[in-house]
Amino acid sequence: MDKGIRRIITGTATKRRILDLGAAIGSSLGICLRLVRVYVRGLSSGLLFGLRRESGYDRCVSSFRRVSPGEEFPVSATLFVTYLKCPQQALGRLQGVYPPPTVQMFRGSLAHRVFARHLVDGLIDPEDFTDVCRQEVGAHLGGSMASLSLKPSEFRAITAEVEQLYERFKALPTDGFMDAEVDVQSEPAQGISLRGRVDAVYLDGDDTRIVDWKTGSYLDDAEPQLAFYAMAWKLAKGSLPATLEAVSLKTGERRVTRPTDADTALTETLVADMITALRVAIADRSDMPRTAGPHCRWCPLLGECGEGTAALEILD
Repeated sequence: MDKGIRRIITGTATKRRILDLGAAIGSSLGICLRLVRVYVRGLSSGLLFGLRRESGYDRCVSSFRRVSPGEEFPVSATLFVTYLKCPQQALGRLQGVYPPPTVQMFRGSLAHRVFARHLVDGLIDPEDFTDVCRQEVGAHLGGSMASLSLKPSEFRAITAEVEQLYERFKALPTDGFMDAEVDVQSEPAQGISLRGRVDAVYLDGDDTRIVDWKTGSYLDDAEPQLAFYAMAWKLAKGSLPATLEAVSLKTGERRVTRPTDADTALTETLVADMITALRVAIADRSDMPRTAGPHCRWCPLLGECGEGTAALEILD
């Protein structure tokens, strides 16, 4: 038996409660995994929700026009991915409850700024790298750095890690590069605002390719994130990108999708249903379902969530 689990269930006073919580968490995790499997299968087949053979645009308009009226809020890829993992955490974001800033988040944001600068302005000289990082922080990340109260030695360590990621990034081809950090916004129906920002856009012949850079190794959120970007791009630009990629600069792993109209229609239905559910919860001042899992470790609601606390006790 895993030492962590053995430690948790030691003692007759807490054994029954922990095992009951474990069973509940296991059930929630199973539901979550089934949801992800259904989601991915649906993206591949386009068979969910009885999708009719009509144009993707018409399906999109009908999906968003069916959204219940209610409070308006921006709908982003982050909100969508968060909702798929835990609806209550997504509701918390709309109520202003965000994860606290971390060094990992700051490092990732700085790396993305460096990548964009390279794509737009060209190669960064190693002797200038630290100064470039300071410039990017001053222009875009000053608030994040201040909130972390970083010491000079900590900032040097972060820039060293970013430089390692940049060395790997430089080896990637840039043929067909068009633009970096592209905002993609649309309003498919009154009161619904979809927002996304893609890291880089390339043109391969006549085909558009969207790339999202990841500075960590975790790519399990990539498929729904890329699906949202495909939907947002189609609504804003009128056509689907041919390819979307998520690339981990840490491991070299890639996740590649080639969306179809059926895929996008499924995503639109899921996003529309999410908006309705969140609007109902806001209007009723009610909670959303909570889904426990590894993502609870970074959830700002963890302190008030029994499911998440119990999940981490078992997973740790």
